[in-house]
Amino acid sequence: MKIGTHVMRTTKPQTVPARRGQRGNLSLIVAGSVIPLALLVAAGTELASLSSERALMQAAADAAALNGAQNLTVAGSSQRQSPAQVENFALAQVGEFATRATVSFTATQGNDGTYTVEGLAIRSSFFGDLVPPGGFRIEVTAVAEAMQAQPICVIGDDATVGGTAISATHSSSIVAPNCIIHANSNFNLLQSATVTAGNPRATGAANGTGFSPAAQAGAMRLADPFRTRTIAPPVPCTSVADGGAETIATGTRTLAPGMHRTEYTISGTATLQLQQGEHYFCKGLRLSGQGRLEGEDVLLMFMPGAVLNAGQNSYVSLSGRRTGDWAGFVIVATRGNYANTTIASSNVDRLLGTIYLPMSRLIVSAPGNVAETSQWSVVVARNVNLSQQARLTINTDYEGSPVPVPLGVGNQAGGTVVPLRLRR
Repeated sequence: MKIGTHVMRTTKPQTVPARRGQRGNLSLIVAGSVIPLALLVAAGTELASLSSERALMQAAADAAALNGAQNLTVAGSSQRQSPAQVENFALAQVGEFATRATVSFTATQGNDGTYTVEGLAIRSSFFGDLVPPGGFRIEVTAVAEAMQAQPICVIGDDATVGGTAISATHSSSIVAPNCIIHANSNFNLLQSATVTAGNPRATGAANGTGFSPAAQAGAMRLADPFRTRTIAPPVPCTSVADGGAETIATGTRTLAPGMHRTEYTISGTATLQLQQGEHYFCKGLRLSGQGRLEGEDVLLMFMPGAVLNAGQNSYVSLSGRRTGDWAGFVIVATRGNYANTTIASSNVDRLLGTIYLPMSRLIVSAPGNVAETSQWSVVVARNVNLSQQARLTINTDYEGSPVPVPLGVGNQAGGTVVPLRLRR
């Protein structure tokens, strides 16, 4: 009997290669570190955004406070911009950020010449606004105050979007070193035109390099100080006999106050002398040649389509009303009058008082100085346009004038603040 042998074989247990285990451990480590790292990156990005958004909110509050403080004094106590308008101005400064966050501003007028604007923005935070609870809060405060008052002497009231309220071209200029020139839209200087003023400013853009000092762009809109005033003759033009057209070429014609339904042309060496009082022109008044227009203590009111046109070498010397409802005014156009008032002569040396053209424009194209000898002048018009070599001079000798300044302009506007400063 053959006995066989039994061979015992031992099988080694299989083991995971060391490299494979290392890989698994590394994957776990990387997976565990990615989430915190991503959170850190996200947190860093959020903090950077918050810093930028806080700066944006602060800049908006600063701009609104400065505009509010400026307007608080310039418009007079009865015609100030409302706090709601200042708040809307601030909101407009933050742009599209207001679509990503809940943004609000609160404006407060101070009795001491200060203006406070507080801003609050709330936007989403981590984990459904749980960290921090309720979302990120951005709170800012700006307080502006008046430092120095200046009168206001020119308002271009064309508030058309993209429009130009005041413009000067060629080598024309406005010289108003002690007062404010304000455009309720754009303020454009072209070619070598210049403006020298206590404070040139525009609610829109201020285009050109000829401003001295630099013009303020983005200013708050300044309301027409005379917007509630009724402008009308004592009787309709149709109730007065039509005098047709008359040309006066020589001598002196004296014109009593009242209704005038004659189209006058003063030419040659003739003079039209306006007597003291209020003159209502249903038709135009044209000066040519060396014709002269003179008047002391007078108001010239022009009905729709009727205007003053001073051309060639004509001479104009007018002093506004000293008493009555139209005290302080010298030339006025009704609200239905869209025709241009034109000064193309450099012999228009005195326009003492306020020129008010609520729906029309003042065009100055004289080849020299205009209104230079006036103790003071104020222009409130829809548009003010200068060209050629015209030089419109705005003086501010209010105290020495027999013509009072109407409430809302000049030194009766309450003054504006130049410069302004931020307290915080």
